[in-house]
Amino acid sequence: MTTVTEIKKAIQALPEDEFEQFSLWFDTYEEEHWDRQIEQDQKSGPLRDLMEKARTDFEAGKCTRL
Repeated sequence: MTTVTEIKKAIQALPEDEFEQFSLWFDTYEEEHWDRQIEQDQKSGPLRDLMEKARTDFEAGKCTRL
């Protein structure tokens, strides 16, 4: 049995109140993970390239109002 399978079964076996606690914890964990991923992309990943292109286009007057 894999770890993921074991985790799934353990989550399914939780009483309702413990599932709620787990769910709140996991939501927070997932949000923090996403924030770290975005921050990393801003520093050196594909998002940085897009941000630089947008800034260059804006400064060159190539942007229009929404």
